[in-house]
Amino acid sequence: MHSVLAIMVLTLQASAAPQAGPPSTEELVEAWARVGPSIASMSPVPVTLNRQDFETISNARIAKRRIREAGPDRALGAMWVPIERNKIWVAILDDIHDHLLSSLTETRLGVSDQGHKLLYQHLDLPWPAQNRQMVIEIQNNLPISTSTDGMLWERSWTLAEPSLMKQADASAVWVPMTNGAWLLFPVQDGTVVVYHARSTIGGRIPDELVTRWAMATLDEMMLHIVDRAGQIRDHYTAAHEIIIGGDEKPIPYF
Repeated sequence: MHSVLAIMVLTLQASAAPQAGPPSTEELVEAWARVGPSIASMSPVPVTLNRQDFETISNARIAKRRIREAGPDRALGAMWVPIERNKIWVAILDDIHDHLLSSLTETRLGVSDQGHKLLYQHLDLPWPAQNRQMVIEIQNNLPISTSTDGMLWERSWTLAEPSLMKQADASAVWVPMTNGAWLLFPVQDGTVVVYHARSTIGGRIPDELVTRWAMATLDEMMLHIVDRAGQIRDHYTAAHEIIIGGDEKPIPYF
């Protein structure tokens, strides 16, 4: 489903709530002013949103932008959805039962009570390119949540040691660099969702091609999270393991 249509449908479905549509540009600017300083000083990658991003989001669209950096550029996407933050967060973390992209498979290698996690990822690429693989370390940013009185939750990742995966794909290339994060904060009766990532996947595949692929798949991945969040109430029940929020407190079952 196209990004505009998907978010508009979600907004209409939430029309019974007090907030019938996306926040205005000014409301988004005001919300960002409360979390932006903490992102600038405490995030592993201090990304920013600008007024054009807020205008796009307020029109029920996904704001997408390339951030210029030395080496590969960073792909950034941001949207507002009429879904509570806890459901979006669970949808992002629920990697055992779900995959963000059709070409990506994941295997959990370890998890702690504080939400720290090691994950093996395997990316299928079209022939003749070799598949890619990586081990990433994922963790919550508790200080950034504390500094915003729990308003902002951030979950970031970076590469970990390949040796942590004992049954790796001998024919796949190990990714030499990747990092990124999810940032979530409530606005009105919904949630602003920010995603950013930067990768080099090695071999003969140019960084520019990787960045273009990341930009091209932003809609698919972010809207998949929205779709998955709509199923979380039935999935995240007492039969499910407890998931830790960005404030490192257990998220209650729905």
